[in-house]
Amino acid sequence: MTTNKDDKTQIIQKGNKSDQPATPEKASGKSGQRDSNTPADDSTIIVGSQNTGADNGKDNPDVTVVNLNARTIPPASSASSPQPKAAASAAAENRRVIKGRFELVSMLGAGGMGAVYKALDRRKVEASDSDPYVAVKLLNDDFRQHPDAFISLQRESRKSQTLAHPNIVTVYDFDRDRDTVFMTMEFLEGSPLDELLRKHPDGMEAEKAESILRDISNALIYAHSHNIIHSDFKPGNIYVTNKKGTKVFDFGIARAVSEGSAANTAGEKTIFDASTLGALTPAYASKEMLDGSEPSQSDDVYALGCVAYELYCGKHPFNKMPADQAFKKGLKPKRLKSLSRRQWNALAAALEFTRENRTATVAEFYEKFFGKPRVLIWALATSLIAFAVVGGVYLKNYNEQAEAQEKLKEELQLELQTKLESSAIDNQENALDRLMQISALTPKWDAEVRRELRKYNELVPDDGTMNEKITRQTAKAYVDEARRRIENDELKGVTPLLQAALRWDAPTDTVNLLSEQLNTKQEAERLRQENARLAVEREKAERMRIEQEQREADLERARQQQVKQEVDRLEDSLRCPNDIDVAGRVADHLHLLESLDPDRSAALRTAVASSLTQCFNKIAKISPYSAASMLEESKALLPDQSSLDKLKVDYCGHIAPGTGAKGRRYTCADPLPDGAKGPSMVVVPSPQEGKAIAISEYEITYDDIADFCRVTERCDASQYANNFLPLNNINIDFANNFADWLSSVTGQHYRLPEYDEWLLAAKADGAPESADRNCFLKYGAIEKGTQLRKTTIGRPNSYGLVSHVGNVQEWAYRGSQLVVAGGSRQTPMDECRINTVKPHNGSPDEFTGFRLVRETIR
Repeated sequence: MTTNKDDKTQIIQKGNKSDQPATPEKASGKSGQRDSNTPADDSTIIVGSQNTGADNGKDNPDVTVVNLNARTIPPASSASSPQPKAAASAAAENRRVIKGRFELVSMLGAGGMGAVYKALDRRKVEASDSDPYVAVKLLNDDFRQHPDAFISLQRESRKSQTLAHPNIVTVYDFDRDRDTVFMTMEFLEGSPLDELLRKHPDGMEAEKAESILRDISNALIYAHSHNIIHSDFKPGNIYVTNKKGTKVFDFGIARAVSEGSAANTAGEKTIFDASTLGALTPAYASKEMLDGSEPSQSDDVYALGCVAYELYCGKHPFNKMPADQAFKKGLKPKRLKSLSRRQWNALAAALEFTRENRTATVAEFYEKFFGKPRVLIWALATSLIAFAVVGGVYLKNYNEQAEAQEKLKEELQLELQTKLESSAIDNQENALDRLMQISALTPKWDAEVRRELRKYNELVPDDGTMNEKITRQTAKAYVDEARRRIENDELKGVTPLLQAALRWDAPTDTVNLLSEQLNTKQEAERLRQENARLAVEREKAERMRIEQEQREADLERARQQQVKQEVDRLEDSLRCPNDIDVAGRVADHLHLLESLDPDRSAALRTAVASSLTQCFNKIAKISPYSAASMLEESKALLPDQSSLDKLKVDYCGHIAPGTGAKGRRYTCADPLPDGAKGPSMVVVPSPQEGKAIAISEYEITYDDIADFCRVTERCDASQYANNFLPLNNINIDFANNFADWLSSVTGQHYRLPEYDEWLLAAKADGAPESADRNCFLKYGAIEKGTQLRKTTIGRPNSYGLVSHVGNVQEWAYRGSQLVVAGGSRQTPMDECRINTVKPHNGSPDEFTGFRLVRETIR
């Protein structure tokens, strides 16, 4: 790749060799990273053999991309001859066709707005047109996705179609093909000006530069006369053709003059700023454009000045620096020696940063730069010479001739000045007369009248006649227009006309009379509109009442149907499986029913609570944990139902008595706070027929009371946790306090067993005591009962009790008497029996422990 950093041209040689037309997305540079050689402002990237060359324009929305790898454009001779239909059909197989009409042949270039293609117009081919080609511009994503782009650009395109001028590219149409927005224009052969300027880094030849400047100035003057401002004027939007002179294009996105245009009065004020869509080039935009001010012809004057400067020297006057930055830095353009003083002064005035100092119009710049024919001056100069020659015949000597010539020169200069002043006065009078004839009566026209009248007063300060005449005519024009509108009931805009008439000293009585007429008509119109509005409102209200009654009837029928459906669904959700979803399905259907029928809410809640109670009682016999979860959700759903408060979960109530030896599934434990659990229990028959009780599976251990110690601080929990030896050396009060604490935190009734309860659980099915019981035995080398062992050691009886004989003797009550049963590790083996029992005073000793029982809910 070769790079020329001066003119920012890049040529990339390798890559894809496809001859397919590049899509607009590729042309606009959607990928790739900008490098140090990325062209700035109005520069051009020339792509050789790969489409990714367009990526170099990614960071510059106004870069023009020219694809040299596209299908070769036929030379002028072949381009002017019609393409055979068969050949066109064959070529079209691989070409994109827009709107079923325009075959994209090759990409000519791309920029901020999109990509431009040479296209074959099939209708011209069918008509055997000698020049079947047009230029098609496909607008990029920014334009297509802009909410107002299509409407606004279509409107601006219509304005461009009215610009029939030899120095403006003809726009044929603006249309959409599904997601593709495109413009069709005349196809030209030649070169864009930015490309020519890069080939002439020191500027164009003076004659060529002047020709181009005249053409583009005439184009802008013509556009401005149609109230269209280009707003993106730059070398890239100027095309120097081979045979048709220089042409300006991209007026299709220009902003219309906001005041005084026919479009504005028709309600077609442009509703978006072209600069927001990439149609503003900072290097050529005026300071006011960059500041977001309203568009003005002066904006195009600044851009024209920049282009003119480049035409004569090849360089931008401020080195492509935006006007607002150059203004802050106080930059001044370097004087071009190739221009005359008059031309330089005209160019310098066009390059002023502020509108106040800048030349106002292109026409004014054109006059200052190229000048007017000075026929009068040359005629007077010729007369001066003639008089001098003739006078020489009659004067007697050289001194007399010189004196006469000087006097004659002064007289001629005075005569010249008088004629020039008279001509200027005539011009001002003509300008005022033209304005009076136009009588546009717009703010812009009003300001123009005052400006021209002020200029006239500067020329003829003592002439009050013209002032009086123009003031009278202007006031009359405003008054007449206001009167006409009032008579024709065109009341909109009359008040500003009357206000303007007063500013031009119209008779106060006349204006007041018209104001009264206006107010009367406005009030009558207001009353008419109000009555019409009220009639419409009454009709609308009656129609809405009928519709509302119908809707309410329909809604009531739908509500009743929905209530019935929801009742069925609620009943279905209350069926009693183990996993009944109270917080989900039941709650959803209940709440929906309450919203549909609020009056039945209380009855609904009572019925649901009754169903949940029945379901709870069923589930509690199968899965107490499921029952507990269901009860918690039920209370949260129905906090006002006292029947739910009476329900309690018995975590042992579902176990059949006497099944504890079958495994862990047949044991139970009440949950304690913080995720802890109470002592492991088995369910055994009660001495009272038909009832059952739960009794500790093992003797109460140190680990069992660890949570009690932590909460009550009556013992050291840290020493007891994970100690599974039977608890001993405590008094009877400690055991009762532990039972009371368990009762308070579980809601169940824990206590020491009655002796007959203990004996029934220990005997179970009447099997003899286990041979491995921990009682005292010393036989030769065999010695047992010397120390306590873990409560889990030993075989359970058929009810599931473990270590109920030996180890520690266990407290029980026989009536009101405290006894110990089952013997201990010091009880001789032959006396260590299930029915071993003796009184105890409840004092602490190392051989006594206890089990607990609690009642069950059946």
